[in-house]
Amino acid sequence: MNDFFLATNRSIKVPVLKTDIEVRQIQMKDFDTWAMHAEVLKNFIKDQNHSDEILTALFTAHTVQVISTMACVTNLDHESLLELAAEEQGFKDLLKAVLLINQVYFKYEKPKRGIKKKDDSTWFDSFQFLVSMGHQHSEIMEMTYGTFQGYVKAANKLYKQGILNNAVAGRVAQSDKKGFESFKKEMISD
Repeated sequence: MNDFFLATNRSIKVPVLKTDIEVRQIQMKDFDTWAMHAEVLKNFIKDQNHSDEILTALFTAHTVQVISTMACVTNLDHESLLELAAEEQGFKDLLKAVLLINQVYFKYEKPKRGIKKKDDSTWFDSFQFLVSMGHQHSEIMEMTYGTFQGYVKAANKLYKQGILNNAVAGRVAQSDKKGFESFKKEMISD
């Protein structure tokens, strides 16, 4: 899914048994319910494709979590999804759509090499970071997980660029006072 799909909170319709079932992106306000079920799916399909064989194995091993995850992003309840599972190919198509629409969550990122640091961050730290960049709490809660991740990455990039700009300005000010005055005038002018 592209950035605009994520940012506009679009959904897709999956034809199953002559009806279209809407599959939505998970929103941050529902993330706690989603994650407790979807994390099992994420770990199971880690580094694997979404082939029919893998989806069958996933459903067999974690039926409750698959149904609960799908219920969070469709208009179907648990019973309807269990009934739909009898139509195996349609159910797999629906499950593939859930994984695709929410691929930002299901994409397993390998830990980066380098310095290991203690990470005691919470969701509030991420929310506060976005709030400090101009977002409002109510906006954040209505964001999809993909949009949330996109904004956090973009805000982090902007924050780091600001630090770099400050460091460059400090360095220029120390080494070339005349050049720095010229630089300041250029930054202030329209």
